[in-house]
Amino acid sequence: LPKSGRPGVVGIDGREYPAPGLEQVAALFERHRDLVGLKVAQGFDRLELTPMAMPVRVLIELLRAAITRRAAGGGVYRTRRSPDEALTPVRVNAEKQVWVWETLSAALDSDALAYFPQVYSNEHFGQTKAQVIGDPRACAIPGWSVGLVESQALMPQAGQGQTRGGRRQLEVGLSPREYLNALQAQAHHGETGRTLEDFITAFLTRLTTTGEVSHDVSDNNALWLLGHYLKVPYADLVPTGRWIRDLGRVRLDLHRSGNKLCTKSFGAAATVRLAGAGG
Repeated sequence: LPKSGRPGVVGIDGREYPAPGLEQVAALFERHRDLVGLKVAQGFDRLELTPMAMPVRVLIELLRAAITRRAAGGGVYRTRRSPDEALTPVRVNAEKQVWVWETLSAALDSDALAYFPQVYSNEHFGQTKAQVIGDPRACAIPGWSVGLVESQALMPQAGQGQTRGGRRQLEVGLSPREYLNALQAQAHHGETGRTLEDFITAFLTRLTTTGEVSHDVSDNNALWLLGHYLKVPYADLVPTGRWIRDLGRVRLDLHRSGNKLCTKSFGAAATVRLAGAGG
C-alpha cells in the first residue's frame, strides 16, 4: 500500500486496509476459542482472509488477469477431489474469461446489493457493502473478513454429506431460500453465506496454488452466493458463481431465490466469520 507500506487493499472508499497479521489472527482464534474448537470439529479446517473492502470490479479484473496468465503459462485444469488425481486441462476462452450478467454488474459495489440477508425479501435485514466494511461482526480486521471454511474442492452431492460434530454438511440440490433456512439451525451456529468477494478470493487461491478452476457446473459444483440479495421489480435474486467448462470461463449472474430448476447443479457453502472487538 502506498501510504502504510504494508500488504493490503484499497477499499471502495479510497482508504487503505492493511491485511491481517499473524498476531491479529492468533488473537482472534484465542478470543473465539470455543467457536473455533466447535467448527474445526465440524470440518471447518481452512483459514480464509477475504478483502471485503476491495471493489468487486477490481477483484473481477484480478480474476480475469490470473486466468489469462495461467492459460498462457502453467495451464488451467479441472477441479480435483485430491492432489493424487491426475491433472486434466480445460480450455480457456480467449476473448472473455469472466462473464458478469448486466443486472448484477450494475449492482456491484452499490447499496442495491445487500450483504448477509436474514431472509430474501424487502425486509431482508442485511447490510450495504460500506456497512459491512466497518462492522466487526463481518470484518474482524477493518476491511477484512477472517473466517473458517471447509477445504472441500467439490461440494457433497445429495445424500453424500457427512455428519461431523453433530453438523451435516450442506449438500447440492436445494434452493437459496432452503439453504438460508438451513443455516438458521443450531448445528450451523456461526455460519454465514459466501459473498462475491469470498468466491473470487477462493477461486484465485485455488487457481494460483494448484492451477485448478473452482465450482465447475459440469461437476454439479456451482455455488449459490447466499451472502447476497438483490431485489429487482420482477424477482428476489441471489448471485451465483461457477466455471462454465464448455465456454471456458467464469460466470457470475443471478437467479431467483426460490429457484428449483438449477438445484441439481448448484450447492452452497458457509464461512464462519470471527468477530472483532465490539462485534
